[in-house]
Amino acid sequence: MNENYSERRISSSGNSVFNSVGLSKMKKVFCKCGEIIDFDSSQMLIKLYLGKELECPSCRNARVSKYIDEINTYYKNAGIEKLC
Repeated sequence: MNENYSERRISSSGNSVFNSVGLSKMKKVFCKCGEIIDFDSSQMLIKLYLGKELECPSCRNARVSKYIDEINTYYKNAGIEKLC
């Protein structure tokens, strides 16, 4: 069997996934920003099972940063001060 053969499919979260046929457990996935990232197949299946989007580290960091900013804005507007 040729190890370089790959099959492209669309995951339930909308990501393009390349399934490599061969010994490698790594899967190549397109992030929404267009970057191709490598995921371990078990890690990828867990994220898909939980309904999470497969994303590159840059997109993940941007999403988490935005979420933290939204939480800080909410508590600032609510008049609750930081405990730390």
